[in-house]
Amino acid sequence: MTRPPTPSFPRRRESRAFLLLVVASLAVLVAACGSESNFDDPEDPVAQIAWPDFERLHYNILDQTDVLRGTLVLETIRQDDVYLLSLRFRLDTESGEVVTDDVTVWVDAESLQPIRYERHAESSEKTVIAEAEYRADGDGEVSAYVVLDDDGEVTEETVEAGVFAFDNDSSAWLWRTLAFEQDLELTYRSVNVVQRRSQLVQVAVRGQDTLRGPDGDVVVWQVVATPGVEVSRAWYEIDPPHRLIRWDQQPRRFILTRIETEP
Repeated sequence: MTRPPTPSFPRRRESRAFLLLVVASLAVLVAACGSESNFDDPEDPVAQIAWPDFERLHYNILDQTDVLRGTLVLETIRQDDVYLLSLRFRLDTESGEVVTDDVTVWVDAESLQPIRYERHAESSEKTVIAEAEYRADGDGEVSAYVVLDDDGEVTEETVEAGVFAFDNDSSAWLWRTLAFEQDLELTYRSVNVVQRRSQLVQVAVRGQDTLRGPDGDVVVWQVVATPGVEVSRAWYEIDPPHRLIRWDQQPRRFILTRIETEP
């Protein structure tokens, strides 16, 4: 790959900091400090899978001032009894550089239990590569063997996650499988590969709204996810296939702009 000309120091600092922001903040759920003692015991959140064997959803990424900062593509591909769930972030820095962050999670097509993980985030000044292999024992206890390459500094670690553990970056799909009903609440465990840790996540359905979708107004369920002290809000169509219409993960919002159902 051909690198752009070496920028001035202020631009290098912005580029590096922006990539760190992508890897830290655009992970679907950021691990947060906070007590898990008030959360219930984890359980299986997967009630139904309504999406097709192929789907590509396009989103605009807006900041807190409604300025377009980039795009997100969520892609679903079924291969036999496995789904490939991919997230592709493209973000623009103030200096004009494009920062990329590509994630793919392989999951079981019925349970969404994670199998494998790959991530590649890159700016002109920094590269982060992460890989993980998941295992589950006979009791359903999940662990992930993680290899993280942070600009050439490689670390290896095994994360013990426990039962009902799912990959953090499959969250947009996982919430889509909830048994949507008013005031549904449950807890599961999320594994963040890049941060090499797991934590409990409480997810709740908080009622219906009407939002603007690519083809007009859409009635949606609001889903509130709480890992630690952080809050993420997502709105899904009330009717199958329950597509994600909007996703608020401060300081950014993801707004659905286009739907593809053919490869």
